[in-house]
Amino acid sequence: MNSHDFFLRSALLVAAAMGILAAPAHGVNMSVRPSSIYQQGTSAGVYLGHTVAASTNMNRLQAGGSFRAYCFGSDTGTITGERSLPATGVVGPLQLYVTIPAQLPALRNMPGFVSLPRGTTLVCRYDWTAYARESTYSIGVPGISVPIGGGEISDSDSITFGMRKPGTATGEDDACIP
Repeated sequence: MNSHDFFLRSALLVAAAMGILAAPAHGVNMSVRPSSIYQQGTSAGVYLGHTVAASTNMNRLQAGGSFRAYCFGSDTGTITGERSLPATGVVGPLQLYVTIPAQLPALRNMPGFVSLPRGTTLVCRYDWTAYARESTYSIGVPGISVPIGGGEISDSDSITFGMRKPGTATGEDDACIP
C-alpha cells in the first residue's frame, strides 16, 4: 500500500467516525437531591447535606460539590464542606453517587450558637453546589482530530431553615409563661 492509499483510507475512516459522532459526543447527566436541612431539637446541631447522582457513556467520570451553612445577622459562624469522587471503567457507561459530606444524614454544630442569648430565633441558609465532569478524548489521524466527551454540568441552590434557642431574654423557659 502506498502513502496515497494510506492517506485516502485514513481520511475515509475519519470521515466515517465524524459521521457516527455527529450527534452530541458527550452525555454527562446529573441530578442533585438535598437532604432535609433542619435544626436538631433546640441544640446547636444542624442536619445537612446533599447527594449528587451522575452518569456518562464515557469511561471516566468525576462528580462532587460543596456546601455552606450560615445564619443571617448573628454571631454564629459558618459550616462548610466539600467532596468529590472519581469513577473509572474500561468502557462506559458509568454511574456515580457522591454524598456531601461523606456520611448522610450529617449532623454538624453551628459555631457560636451556644453563646447566643436565650429566646433567639435565626433565619439560616444552606447553599450547595454540585458538578459532574466526563473524560475527553480525541480520535483521528495526524492533522485531523475529533474531540469526543468532555461534557460538564453544574448546579447550585439554597435552602432556608430556622434555628431557635429556647427561653426568654430573662432566662425563663418560654413554655412556662403564664
